[in-house]
Parts: sequence; C-alpha cells; structure tokens
Amino acid sequence: MMFDSAELTGKQEYFYMGRLGLLAFIAAIIFVSCYPTKPISRKKHDVNTDVENILAYPPFKTASFGFYAIDLNSGEEISVYQPDIALKPASTQKLITTAAALEILGPDFTFETKLAYTGDLSEENGYLNGNLLLIGGGDPSLGSKYFKQTGGKQFLNEFVNKIKEYGIDSVSGRIIADARYFDRDIIPPTWSWQNIGQYYGASANGLAIYDNYFSILFNTFDYGDTTLITGIQPFIEGLKLTNYVVSDSISYDDAYVFGAPYSNRRTLTGELPMRRTNYVVKAATPDPAYLGALQLDSALKANNVSIKQKATTVRRIVESGAKNNLAGFQVFYTKKSVSLKDIIQQTNIHSINLFAEHCLLQLAGKLGGKKQTVPATDSLMSFWAQRGMDTQGMSLNDGSGLSHYNAVTPRQIVFVLDYMKNSSGNFDEFYSSLAVGGRSGTLENMFKGSSAEGNIRAKSGTVTRGKAYAGYITSASGREIAFAMILNNFSGSSLEAKAKLEGLMTALSDFNK
Repeated sequence: MMFDSAELTGKQEYFYMGRLGLLAFIAAIIFVSCYPTKPISRKKHDVNTDVENILAYPPFKTASFGFYAIDLNSGEEISVYQPDIALKPASTQKLITTAAALEILGPDFTFETKLAYTGDLSEENGYLNGNLLLIGGGDPSLGSKYFKQTGGKQFLNEFVNKIKEYGIDSVSGRIIADARYFDRDIIPPTWSWQNIGQYYGASANGLAIYDNYFSILFNTFDYGDTTLITGIQPFIEGLKLTNYVVSDSISYDDAYVFGAPYSNRRTLTGELPMRRTNYVVKAATPDPAYLGALQLDSALKANNVSIKQKATTVRRIVESGAKNNLAGFQVFYTKKSVSLKDIIQQTNIHSINLFAEHCLLQLAGKLGGKKQTVPATDSLMSFWAQRGMDTQGMSLNDGSGLSHYNAVTPRQIVFVLDYMKNSSGNFDEFYSSLAVGGRSGTLENMFKGSSAEGNIRAKSGTVTRGKAYAGYITSASGREIAFAMILNNFSGSSLEAKAKLEGLMTALSDFNK
C-alpha cells in the first residue's frame, strides 16, 4: 500500500506512523540479535576523539581516511571509521605479501643460486672447454647489505673458491648469467616512470645482486650550479648518464633517475644539497644479471682463472639472435640464501620493495602459478579469500605497495593481522618482522617518550599524498589490539600526516577501557 504523506488525514497519519514505529522497533530487535553491537566503538573515548580531530584537520579536508582497530582476544571493535573504504595502502601492503609468504613457503625456506658448466672439463689441467653458468634462483639477498653474511663481495669470493676447488683454471667460453627463474619483464606494469629508476624501484630479478641498485657520486657547488658526477659504485659497463641535477639550498636528496630496465641510458634531474663532496644518490641497476656475470668474470680473472670470451646473459644471447646452447649443463655448487624469515624481517622493518616482490613471485610459483606480477597478485588474493577474507574492493598490482593502482581496506589488513595472531603457526616470525616504535626501522624516530615507545609493532607506508600504518599494540588496559589506518589525497606535508596518525596510534596505546 502506497501513501503520500501530504494526503494523510490526522488519524491515518497516526496509524501509519505508529505502524512504522512498531515495524522499526521489531527490525531493530532482529538486527541486534543477529548482529551484536560493539559497545566500545560507540562510546566517547580518546581514540574516537583523535579520529574526529583527524577528520576535522583542515589539510585533510580533501582526504579519504579509513581506520579499524579491534581487540584480538574478544573481537570487539575499539574504534571504526570507514573500515571498508578501499585506499592505496602504500607499504602496509607488505603485510599481506609477507604473511602469505610465511604461510605458503615456511619461515625456513631458502632461495638457491647455482654454479654450473657446459662442455667438457679436463681433470688433468683444469681446462673447461665450454661455459661457466651463474644460474639465479630468485635470491634477493645475494650481495645484500642487509645481512652480515651476504654483504659486499662475500658471495663472489665464495664462488671463486668453489670454482677453483672444483678444478677449473681456464675457460674457453665465457660466464653466462641465467635469470630466467623469474619473468624477463622485471618491473610491475603499473609502477610509475618516476619510481622505476630509483633504488626503491628496483624490482625482482631471477638473479639479483647488491639489492639491485648502484650509487652515483656527486660533487655539488653553489646555488643553481650544475652538479658534477664523480663516479658510480659498482662500475656498470656502458652506462650513459645525462646529468641535469643542480645544487640547491636543501638538506636532503631531491634528485630523480629516469631510465628503463635493461637500458644503459639514464637521465638525472632535480636538486641536491649545496657544497657536498661525493654525495650519494642510489638508482636501480639496469640489468642485475649482466652485472653479476661481469663481476664474477672480473673476480675470477683477478684470481688467475683465464676466461677467453666476454661475459653475458641468456637474455642478451637470445636478443642478439644467437643460439642458446645451455642444454646438458652440470651443476657443481648450490648456494642457499639466508632464511625466508630473515628476509621478511628486513622486508618489513626497513620496507624493502625488492624483497617483497621476490616473496610475491616465489609464493606464486609455489602455488603452481607463473612467477609474473599479474598472475602472482591474483594468487595472493585467492590465498586470502580462501582463508575467509572478504576481498571485495581489493586490487593488488604488486607485492610491495609501490603501485598507485593498489587498493586495500583497513578491515582487510586487520584480517591479516588477526589471522596471523590467532590462526597461524608463524606468528612469532611475522611479529618480529615489524618495526618497534621508537626503537627500530621506519618507526625508530616516532613515539619518543610516549606510552607507545617500545609497545607498538607496526608497518608504515608512504606514497605521494598517501600515509598508512598497521600493526599491533597493547593498550593501557591490557588489550591486544590490531589496527590499520590509511590516509590518501591529503593536502599539507607528509610530516603533518605522520604526526596526526602517530597521535592516533598513541591514543590506542593509552586506551584504558
């Protein structure tokens, strides 16, 4: 029966409104019985007050904000604001990737890099009538500065010793690096041109080396003067740098490196602090596998192992049109990486995009999919959906969160945190991979002197006009809380956003109900 309120008599209006009230009352009872209320989230307390302050902050007038915090033991909602809005999670997305990697691969999983040869080896004189192969297995820690046992050229010295111990003293062919373990298109397709040349835009490679970045050294001069490039470390053969970087009255690195993967041309723009000597700017290595082949070639020759032909890679051989004759190779040494739990610890504490991308591709391979970004992210989403996550609105386009096409809700991130705490056997490894407020990693300079110092374990995230935090904290009343907060498209500085969100996390620590 349809009514138009303008046509109701007084009695009809009374009867209709009364019936609507009764129906509303019955519906409310049914709703409450089916969906228990979360009384804490509806009370006035400091956490909700902080949320209100964030929403009222003028530079955030144009921003989108989502926040979700729950008691991990009772499931109660501590504070909620748009928990199902899909936003750019920045590096908090690493939580989704690394948690799945621990579950799928196990904390003790190791990557492998192999030494092999083709042709015939003479036991009498150590002459290899063939090629030496350096076969990548997706290890992101080879030569990495983040581990004591891998830093610098330790792996090169190890490889040289193993080659000589095996009895190889001279090689008729060359060093060939094989990085086919991962797809040759090493950059996720949605990464921006502004990012892929920077050190943090160094992406996965079947044969990674030195964290897949190199350093450019600059001398800077007076305000407005063009800078001078004084060197690169390690040396990259054939690299051509066009330098437009100028000296400026700033105290930080504001230089950008532009260039495509596998290309030796790089264009440098932006500003660097005035009057500095050998100021370091880090950039993504154009072809890590080729650099690895050249580095091993040089190390062997320095140790009196002669190699007749120039080092190369399988990719370069194929692209030159030459025939790839690697069939029937013989593996004589396998180097294992540091454990996955150690890699993940560095991934989350220091927010290393490269490591997250390697974890993503490796877990996809374990699940039977292709080790390529797009199918790998599909596998990652399916993994969490199978464990009960509502993935509506989620869009994953890499493993690290660098893509601006990523979209994740605070509730989805908290689902991962909750799952790892209450349903996983790998919680200790996951928890220890998070930075500690005021003590370590990306949170080292936050929460000083507050109740959150030493109390919060979390992952931070930063992209252009985006800031996010997610993790665990124990409240003043002893509640174990999982939370996620994402702020996108704000005005003002990243430091302002950081300060406001830091205040909200501190309020969770002070929560005393």
